[in-house]
Amino acid sequence: MKIFRMIPLFIFITLLSSASGKTYEMTYAGPIKGGAWLRDQKIEYDFEGVKDSGVVQIYFPAKYKKGDNLRTLIALHGYAGYMRDWELNSGIQALADKYDFIVVCPNMGRTLYETSYYPETEVRWGRIPGGRFIGEILVSHMRKTFGIARDRESTGVFGLSTGARGALLVSGKYVDVFGAAAGLSGDYSHLSMTSDNLLISMYGRYDLFEQRWKNNDNIMELAVNLKNTPVFLSHGESDSIVPKEQSMVFAIKLKQLQKKHGGYEIEYKPGKNKGHDWKYWGSMLPDIMEFFDKKLKR
Repeated sequence: MKIFRMIPLFIFITLLSSASGKTYEMTYAGPIKGGAWLRDQKIEYDFEGVKDSGVVQIYFPAKYKKGDNLRTLIALHGYAGYMRDWELNSGIQALADKYDFIVVCPNMGRTLYETSYYPETEVRWGRIPGGRFIGEILVSHMRKTFGIARDRESTGVFGLSTGARGALLVSGKYVDVFGAAAGLSGDYSHLSMTSDNLLISMYGRYDLFEQRWKNNDNIMELAVNLKNTPVFLSHGESDSIVPKEQSMVFAIKLKQLQKKHGGYEIEYKPGKNKGHDWKYWGSMLPDIMEFFDKKLKR
């Protein structure tokens, strides 16, 4: 009888360990070199019965040894960007080495990091919407293939411009995946941008689809889900592409939630005399990496 009583307990412990992300093992058999990029990694997936794929590149810091479960950051580029943007335009490799971060850069092209498509959607990132690829496919693949990003407490996401929108959108949608988020020069209040052509190309005209605009991918409404998810925001005060008020209003929203409920954490740093460019974004990367170093567990 005692033996049979132990079996359910063993099963429970096994399931609990799996749910916590501690049983993930690396299945990638190829060589990995610390201090270098693993390029052009294809991620195949099946969405609604149709196969498709995405591509990423991964930076493993200098001290990495194959099988290490280091903290992982998903770095998102802007609209019509490329997965090498962070590599070529910032000091991300040196900072990843300094803090022992693995950096995953997906090739997202033209996406608003949306989570649904509509008949009015003019540009589709892939079979699956861009935001769903990040939240449902990419991180799961990193866990199963490389044994990294095993739990939310050691996984962060950040981006610039539209990628900043994406970082905060997926953080609010997939609260069990990301433990901290950061955005540079992002747009978060799309109800204040109903004439924006990119948003219209995704969601259709606001006057025709008001409820869609209000209820789907509304980051201001998703903010309530960011309890216990530290957020860092920064925006150039001379930004002529995305108004600085986009970040300011979102920061105020999080501060209001903190005052009312507790459990919300926001750091906001304005970029004095800064615009919407890599000179500014690159200068802010040390602050972002320091933020993640403090907020993600080792």
